Amino acid sequence: MNRQFLEFWGNFLLQAAKGQKQMEDLARWSRRGFSSFGDLLPMFRQAYGLEDVDQDSPDSLKMWKKAEEDFRHSFKDYLSLLGVVPREEYVELARKYEKLKEQVADQEETIRHLRELLAGKGLDLGAATLEFQKQMKKQGEEFQKLIKEWDKTLKEGGTED
Repeated sequence: MNRQFLEFWGNFLLQAAKGQKQMEDLARWSRRGFSSFGDLLPMFRQAYGLEDVDQDSPDSLKMWKKAEEDFRHSFKDYLSLLGVVPREEYVELARKYEKLKEQVADQEETIRHLRELLAGKGLDLGAATLEFQKQMKKQGEEFQKLIKEWDKTLKEGGTED
């Protein structure tokens, strides 16, 4: 490896570390409340037009809250654009995923148990379905015979009058 590569790579990693620290500071600042970080506060006031707002005016707090809300929304959109999910959302989704995995495992166990019960009673689901279909067909045929006999009886009985 040559000196230039090592210098470049070292500077690159230092810049990445500074950027990471800035992102962590920004996220912490956003979570704790915007008035808690002195270094970023003047920049925030300037960007959101709050630098000339009288702190004692009744609308000051309303404007500040609106700026915080807008910032949080835009920050979340920005992180989403980068493919980053806030930790709170990730933890919640991970918790839901684990819960669903447990439910699926329980349901699979129940299905396995029910299949064993059916097999133990000599009831194969396919055979039971086929037997049910045969029974329905037989009943349908017998019903048709009954209707024909009934119709025949009514016709015979109606001609004697």
